Amino acid sequence: MTDKIFVTGATGRVGSELIRILAAKGTDLRAAARHPVAAAEKLPGIRDVVECDFNRPDTFKPALDGIDCLFLTVPPGDNRADRTTSPIVDMALKSGVRLIVDLTAMGVEMDDSFCLRISEKNIEATGIPYVHLRPNWFMQNFDSGPMYADIRTTGALHLPAADAQMSFIDCRDVAAVAAAVLTDDRHQGHAYTLTGSEALDHYRVVDILSQVSGNSIRYVPLSEEAACAGLARAGVAQELIDRWTLFFRIVRAGECARVTRDVERILGRLPVSFEQYAADCSDAWK
Repeated sequence: MTDKIFVTGATGRVGSELIRILAAKGTDLRAAARHPVAAAEKLPGIRDVVECDFNRPDTFKPALDGIDCLFLTVPPGDNRADRTTSPIVDMALKSGVRLIVDLTAMGVEMDDSFCLRISEKNIEATGIPYVHLRPNWFMQNFDSGPMYADIRTTGALHLPAADAQMSFIDCRDVAAVAAAVLTDDRHQGHAYTLTGSEALDHYRVVDILSQVSGNSIRYVPLSEEAACAGLARAGVAQELIDRWTLFFRIVRAGECARVTRDVERILGRLPVSFEQYAADCSDAWK
C-alpha cells in the first residue's frame, strides 16, 4: 500500500507543480484548498481536493484523515507562520501522520526567534519524522507579484538591493525536490538549503529579461529610505514594510548569495538556470 500525501498550498507556485509531478507518478494525493470546488478546476486529474483553511482549525482533522505524509507551506509573507502552522502540526501528530515536509526559507536556521524557524522547531518537537526545505528567493517572483507589476508599469525594477547577488531558484526545482523527499525516507531528519547554481545581481537579471523579451528593462537601485517611502505611499502596511526592509538588509549583506549543491545532490542534475527560466516565461515581459 502506497502512502497518501497531503499537499497544502495546492494552487500555489510550488504546490501546483508538486501535485503535477506526483500525479504523473500515480501517487495517492489529497490537495488542500480554502475553496475546494474552485481549486479542483485548477488541478485537473486530482479528485481528492478538500477544504483546509489555516484560519479555520476545525477543517484540519477531516483533511488529515488517512494521510501519511504532509507537505506544509503557508501563504507568502505570513509574519506569524509559527502560529499559523502550530494547530495543523498538532493535528498531524494526533492523526498519525508519519512525515512532514515543510517549506520555509534560506537562512532561517540563523535566527531561532524567526517565525519560520520556530515553525520548524515545533515540527521537530512532535517527534514526527521531517524534512525542512529552505529555498532562496524564487525566480518566479519576477513574473508575478509586486516586482513583476513594477516591471510592467515602469519598465524597470526598483529595489534596495544595491549590487548584491542572489542565488535565485526556480519553483519547479523546489517542487521536484519536495516530490523526491516525500517519497524517499532516506531524507528524513535533514534540512536542505535550495539555491540555483549561480548568484546574480539585479543588473544581470534585467539584462537577461531584456534579452528574452526584446524589451529594455532597467534596474534602479534604491536607498532603504526611498524604498520604504515608496511602499508607504502605495499603502503597504508598516509590518510588511519592516519585513521587506529587513530582508533587503540581509540581501545587501551578501547572505543570499550562497550557492549550495542540495538540488543537484537530490535530483541528480543541475538546477534550472535563470536564463532557462527567463526563456520559458519570456512572454511575461513582452
